[in-house]
Amino acid sequence: MASKDPAPITVASKVTFAELCGLLEKIQKTQGNDKKKRVLKDFVDKWRDFHTKVHKDDSADTEDSLFPAMRLLLPHLEKERIAYGIKEHTFAKLLIEVLCLGKDSPDANRLLHFKAPKNVKGDVGDFASVAYFVLKPRCPDRGSLSIEEVNNDLDAIAAGNASKAGKDVVRRHLMRLVTSLSAIEQKWLIRMVMKELKMGLSQASVLSVYHPDAEELYNVNNNLEKVCRLLRDPNTRGHEIGISVFSPFTPMLGERASPDKIEALMENKTYFIETKYDGERVLLHKKLDEYKYFSRSGNEYTQTFGSNVFEGTLTPFIANFFKPEVKECILDGEMLGYHAATNTFGTKGEQFDIKSRDVLDRTGYQPCVQVFDILLLNDKVLTNTPLKDRLPLLEDVFTPIDGRIIRSAFKPAHTNQDCADALNEAIDNKEEGIMVKLADSVYKPNTRKGGWFKIKPEYIGGLMDELDLLIVGGYFGVGHRSGLISHFLCAVALSDDEGDGEERKPTVFYSFCKVGSGYSKKQLQDFNTQLAAHWQAYDKKKPPAHLELASGFKEKPDAWLPPDKSCILQIKASEIIESDRFKTGCTLRFPRVELIRDDKPWYQCMTTRELQDLREKSGGKLAGSRFELGESEEPAKKKRRAPPRAVRPTLMNQFQGADVSKVTQVSHALQGREFCIINGPPTCPKQELEKRIVELGGEIVQNPDVTTLCVIADKVNIRVNNLIKKAKYDIVKADWLMRVVEAGCWIKWSPSDMIHITSATQQEFDKGFDEYGDSYTVETSEDQLHTVFDNMSNIPVISHDEIAELEEEYFPDDSPFGLFRTCRVYMDSNICVGDPNSAIPNCTLDLLKQELSFFGAKISPTLDADVSHVLVHSGDRSRVETMKALRRKQHRKFHIVTEDWVRVKSSIRDLHPQTLPAVVSPGRKQQAKLAWSKIYCSPFVNQI
Repeated sequence: MASKDPAPITVASKVTFAELCGLLEKIQKTQGNDKKKRVLKDFVDKWRDFHTKVHKDDSADTEDSLFPAMRLLLPHLEKERIAYGIKEHTFAKLLIEVLCLGKDSPDANRLLHFKAPKNVKGDVGDFASVAYFVLKPRCPDRGSLSIEEVNNDLDAIAAGNASKAGKDVVRRHLMRLVTSLSAIEQKWLIRMVMKELKMGLSQASVLSVYHPDAEELYNVNNNLEKVCRLLRDPNTRGHEIGISVFSPFTPMLGERASPDKIEALMENKTYFIETKYDGERVLLHKKLDEYKYFSRSGNEYTQTFGSNVFEGTLTPFIANFFKPEVKECILDGEMLGYHAATNTFGTKGEQFDIKSRDVLDRTGYQPCVQVFDILLLNDKVLTNTPLKDRLPLLEDVFTPIDGRIIRSAFKPAHTNQDCADALNEAIDNKEEGIMVKLADSVYKPNTRKGGWFKIKPEYIGGLMDELDLLIVGGYFGVGHRSGLISHFLCAVALSDDEGDGEERKPTVFYSFCKVGSGYSKKQLQDFNTQLAAHWQAYDKKKPPAHLELASGFKEKPDAWLPPDKSCILQIKASEIIESDRFKTGCTLRFPRVELIRDDKPWYQCMTTRELQDLREKSGGKLAGSRFELGESEEPAKKKRRAPPRAVRPTLMNQFQGADVSKVTQVSHALQGREFCIINGPPTCPKQELEKRIVELGGEIVQNPDVTTLCVIADKVNIRVNNLIKKAKYDIVKADWLMRVVEAGCWIKWSPSDMIHITSATQQEFDKGFDEYGDSYTVETSEDQLHTVFDNMSNIPVISHDEIAELEEEYFPDDSPFGLFRTCRVYMDSNICVGDPNSAIPNCTLDLLKQELSFFGAKISPTLDADVSHVLVHSGDRSRVETMKALRRKQHRKFHIVTEDWVRVKSSIRDLHPQTLPAVVSPGRKQQAKLAWSKIYCSPFVNQI
């Protein structure tokens, strides 16, 4: 047997990990960025000299480079090992096991509670430093592993973490690292695994030491290994770095700006204004019939959106709309969530992930790419072409289709006022902001200094609503914030629904957000000194009675404050978004501290009712006013006087009761019934619903009492939750009231109409409905049937294979009810019959899909390797040749058939012997069985 070729010798296999850690120690202790870079340069030069000696004549051909060391110097850039799945607690438990430490020993406590100041030596909150002091007396002075061996172990840990059965692999390789390295080496290893090195050199500085063009090349392709390999020779200067199809890179970015500075920033030149959508940045690469999608950070999402016309949530719907002459292209844009029913785009505040394959089924949002730039067209790279010349080219690339792929609308502008008007229009439309781009700008990957500017309301002082929140908890910082409470858990006071006109001090607070920016280190130190005497360690077994956290303690603080010893922070943010991490059910997006409200007592913080009012005011957006030129300067951060206690905040107009004095009653459908409307759907808000109730003879109140029939709500908010806790009122969905208004008559409630049911109403429901909400007496509609089925989701479902086994047992001669049980069918129904530019779906195949499913077939959403049949429409065989080409490449061949094959198979069900009447003679049954077998065993009639 021939022996395997020996593994190639690399520099990393000859250089010890201890030498790399010695370099990191020296860099960390050296003062000054330039001196640190000189220390690193000496190491890089020695590596290159050693590389020449190791590889000699084959130096130019080898793949070996500084990459094995560079991936450890810049661990956060290594995309090949996305996650190790190891946190500080895992490392702590492993070290306790390897070192045979008692569970209650001082050193074990130091490792497990490394953030507690009284338990640790070194930097508070830095697990690596704490571990070093524990390991130092127990480890050898120098480890025995090379850089290559450490990398191999880390790769194995990452691979084991990604597999279901990799727990033992992870533990084995971690054990090898822990037992083979010195204490100082393990300190740096921990930081590499945590991807936070803390050596005092930035990414840009490290790359610039290696090669002057290294950072630029990395910005283009996001591939650290490729950077190290191509720039191995320091004398080889990078030529014009091109952008190529299917190679990810970091896109061009926008710099913050204000409308009153635009003319100066643009040097009085023409610029373009575009709407800034709240989506996910995406780079769409196309080469012939293949597509790839990359995020801003270089992550690939092709598997979700689709690599070809047969698969994915987007590609099948846009591929036919690219112009035939476009062979290759790279488009820059934003991936948005489009809701076809409402013709609207979603926002990140709604917390749906457009990169999820089932996002449409779960949320109703489908992916839609909004294209605003083109970087490559066929064989020409366009990055050095001015923007004003690139944008017209988009018209020659694809035909827009609503809800799938659209072009960004841009308009030329010249003055500050043009920019201010566009920003105000965005505020009025509840949009995120605007983008402003110099018409002559060229495309520069991964830079904010190229003539693009983003303008949002939160960037401009005075335009955003600000929130006064109480500090209730804190988190210890790391790095330069070690030893300080660097992040604060803020809360709102629970509203007192029973309050009379007199101000009461709140006793319960709901966690709302975590904030850790907006102040300098000096301000943070002063603030910590001010509160130092009042912090208390948080014990989840004995939590403070005044503080309510989300279920599961998802944001459990390290320490907490008594309310009367705390103070209020004035917080600024972009919007209020849904979140299950906090008790309020929502939190702030991009929060930052604006001011410490020393002028305001702790009990005058924001309440849950005020939060809900603010949240509903404009869909969570916190832009409170319009922009006027000359008023964009940040307001002076001076103390504001608290409002007099006699002044009570009033409810905003849109949440007050409707003026029904001029409403004319047109019906008695709701006569004698009283309702309380909390909120309504976007199409019919609260005040509109109240007018509809009065028109039908009903009465409305703003607060429910014993005479109120029910509470109406479209969505559950804090007020609805409070009413649910009281359990005094039936809470009915606004959809039920909409149906009553449409019908003009009373409609009885059903369980599916209810948000909350009182015990009395539940007893009535028990008389007329089963446990799944199905009525005993009323005919069921299609929508009600769907609701009943949803309620039956916990009932075990018989699998496809179990059904097949039953058919085999009871219908051994082929079941007439499982004609297609063994078939996995892909429906070629994403095309359009007739005119290829038409948007009408192939409804005929959609109907056949139901028939195939009824008779046992599995319908595959993609043309994968398990598909047995591809069903095309006989009137459009335009993609048959493409599918045949794909079939030739597959190991398992699939059949391409038309709809006639389904109809023939279905029509012979009546010939099955088991479906014949009992009076038919045995001879006739035998003839039928032969006919059945002949037809059934010829399954590829009408095959293409």
